[in-house]
Amino acid sequence: MQWYKNLQNEIDRTIENIFENRYNFPHDSAEKTFFEAMRYAVEGGGKRVRCILAILAYEYVSKREASRKERAIFSGIEMIHAYTLVHDDLPCMDDDTLRRGKPTVWKQYDETTAVLVGDALQTLGFELLADSGNAQIVQEMTRALGDLGTVRGQVRDTLLDQKNLSLEALLRIHDEKTGGFIASSLVIGAIFAGAQARTIETFRRLGFLMGRAFQIKDDILDIEGDAKTLGKTPKKDDKTGKGIVALVGLEKSKEILQDLEMQIKSSIQGIDDERITEITHFIIHRKK
Repeated sequence: MQWYKNLQNEIDRTIENIFENRYNFPHDSAEKTFFEAMRYAVEGGGKRVRCILAILAYEYVSKREASRKERAIFSGIEMIHAYTLVHDDLPCMDDDTLRRGKPTVWKQYDETTAVLVGDALQTLGFELLADSGNAQIVQEMTRALGDLGTVRGQVRDTLLDQKNLSLEALLRIHDEKTGGFIASSLVIGAIFAGAQARTIETFRRLGFLMGRAFQIKDDILDIEGDAKTLGKTPKKDDKTGKGIVALVGLEKSKEILQDLEMQIKSSIQGIDDERITEITHFIIHRKK
């Protein structure tokens, strides 16, 4: 998918420019380390799926290519996504030491720095989204991310007894931690382009299906993948008893993923953009 690689590169350059322009002033040693840690968390890897989905939805509705300014606004989604990863990796959460093929932020720097980096990336992400001048976009992301969204899912993931979860309860966690964020990425692009309510809800339903598929594929890769390919520590779910593979087994997990693929194909029949079909295939059939 050359178009996907091109968008990845454009987003990477946009993020680099944001940091270069934002921190273009003299700063002391503490600031220097902190700003480096922020860039370390965001740059140097990442599929950029959420930002790309926002761009695709925007371009589908508006019928034109996203401008440099619009890509900068959508890059706020990547800042927020990086915040969730930095905090998720902390010892008090998932206690991960490897992310995107390099030490996690808390491991590379320290836990205090990682907490502050996550805080700063979250607020920077919302600042960039607010540059849209559209309060509905900011509200969409706050709902996806906060006490009824990603944070709520993390609470369940952290505090509930995973071994006694039903499949329905686990999928609810997937929806809250992953599905809502991916759905809102699509919705934000559609809203910014002036989409009608029906189109927005079509993208929202598609996003939740994509989110479930993304998380289930992650759980399968955790079992079948290796650290070099994945860029993170594999088989953690197997050790902790978390995830859909631990709950229903590997083969059943693959069957559920196949069923989701069929639902997604049905959902995108009315969306005339081959790139959305291709990114869906990528999410489900990726190797990392």
